[in-house]
Amino acid sequence: MTRIDLRSLLVASMLPCLGTPLAAGAAEGGWEHTVVLYGMGAAIDGETQIGDLVVPLDMSMSDVLDALEFGAMAAYRADNGTWSFSVDATFMGLGGTAATEPGLIKGDVDMDQFTLMGTVGRRLTPHLEALFSLTYFDLSADLEATIRVPGEDDVTRRASAGASWVDPLVGLQYSVPIGESWRFNLRGDIGGFGIGSDFTYQMLANFRWQASERFGVVFGYRVIGFDYEEGHDADYERYDLVEQGPLVGMTISF
Repeated sequence: MTRIDLRSLLVASMLPCLGTPLAAGAAEGGWEHTVVLYGMGAAIDGETQIGDLVVPLDMSMSDVLDALEFGAMAAYRADNGTWSFSVDATFMGLGGTAATEPGLIKGDVDMDQFTLMGTVGRRLTPHLEALFSLTYFDLSADLEATIRVPGEDDVTRRASAGASWVDPLVGLQYSVPIGESWRFNLRGDIGGFGIGSDFTYQMLANFRWQASERFGVVFGYRVIGFDYEEGHDADYERYDLVEQGPLVGMTISF
């Protein structure tokens, strides 16, 4: 089994976005609509495997940003004070080249990731909301490692894979106003349950500042993890990753 310590190799990006970092309260009975454009910096730790090619990941936030070729993140939420509905979409294109441990000359990766999450929320108390979500993941990755063999020609290993799945999640969100213009949100979700991934979780804390009736700013911190595997032998794939980092975005309310 070949192992590569390739820091620029990513099989998970900003993900997501397993949740909506926005929830502001709405007047009971009336609908408040919010659109958020945001970004997240993340450190990634974990392991991915395609066939017998195993890639441990230990990347700082700057490593992830260096490997970013293209990214777009947006979310929408509607809230009437009792029920909420939200959609969160993320697309990431990543690529990188790096020198690796002794015996390997270099490694290359290109990966695309799309994530789409829909959430229904039911307010249990003025500040506590129960959540149910379905999240669609779509990943594709191309890996290449050039290996130096003493006394022989260099050997190049290549692996390509794609995976898609849907995870159900359940969670709670606590939201409380702080003064007239600020709001604090705390959210936790768990899911997968072997239906899509074996296990998925999220923890999120953020503050939202409402600069005006229409515009605001949200910033916070998120931890996301998932463990997904499928296939056998040469077709085997596993993505066991944890990512965490700060997020910041602009909100538009109407």
